[in-house]
Amino acid sequence: MVQSNQDTMKIIDVIINVITIFVAVIASISLIVGGVGVMNIMLVSVTERTREIGVRKALGAKKGTIKLQFVTEAMIMCLIGGLIGLLIGLFNGFIAGVIANIIIGSIPSAKQVLGTITMVPSVPAIIISIIFSMLTGVFFGYYPASKAAKMNPIDALRYD
Repeated sequence: MVQSNQDTMKIIDVIINVITIFVAVIASISLIVGGVGVMNIMLVSVTERTREIGVRKALGAKKGTIKLQFVTEAMIMCLIGGLIGLLIGLFNGFIAGVIANIIIGSIPSAKQVLGTITMVPSVPAIIISIIFSMLTGVFFGYYPASKAAKMNPIDALRYD
């Protein structure tokens, strides 16, 4: 059986597409798990701050203001997590580049063909990942925020 370079490139494209889909599925699962974690943390925060919410509502705070406070907290929490993940990813990419160059340097014929490998992160990918991180905070922080905004001030002030 004779195989041309085009056939080989088609096979490589299929493999890369499968790997891309696999990584996207893993990323979406981790976003959902992280989002549920954020929602649980925010629900605990709402419970712990019930008296504060009651005082704010008794002093005239509107539902929208309280919602905004808790959604903003969730968004900032996710932004910080996204930035930490971004730094870890950049560090891992740098380490992968160093390891690849060490391996390539040990094989003289590969060094001539491949040269040196540098890992350069895509700026649009970085921006999109940070935006997704913040949107995760908004999405999963909305339920605890609306729960806080719907509290009855009298019941919230009685809460112990």
